[in-house]
Amino acid sequence: MIEKGVSMKRILVLLAVMASAGGLAACGGKDNNKSADNSSNTTTAAAANTATSAPAGQTLAVSKNADLGEFLVGPNGHTLYLFEKDSGTTSACATGGCAATWPALAAPSPTAASGVDQAKVSTATGAVPNHVVYNGHLLYFFSGDKAPGDTNGIGIPSWYPVAPSGDKIDKD
Repeated sequence: MIEKGVSMKRILVLLAVMASAGGLAACGGKDNNKSADNSSNTTTAAAANTATSAPAGQTLAVSKNADLGEFLVGPNGHTLYLFEKDSGTTSACATGGCAATWPALAAPSPTAASGVDQAKVSTATGAVPNHVVYNGHLLYFFSGDKAPGDTNGIGIPSWYPVAPSGDKIDKD
């Protein structure tokens, strides 16, 4: 069932991303009969999104939009997510279609811009060497986010943007 307000174009884009990744369901978990309503999440106007890239040499920064408030972004300005199925710093999304859809943020010596607590930044070495960790959560990008500040991963079960506090941002 499609929730009110979801455009057909957004559904087709989401389906295309899912198909090209070789099975997003393999890493998304149970869907709990939720649809991914991203109608308000994609950047449509510069005024709606104050997405910023991390300053030169910084791995993590804070961005802000009207829907989420403040959230973490990587050096390219793309939204960072955590995966609830990870076990501490052991990734549950390290291979195959999941890793292609949700690439890890990796950096040998990650640094934090203003608004990000450097004391909460570390790395883990598992399937992805130097996988960046924030407040105990491994950090990932979403391949469906094409521009800085996009938040198209919202609504995919078990995946959440990360607040500067290090907690998940749950808009459900």
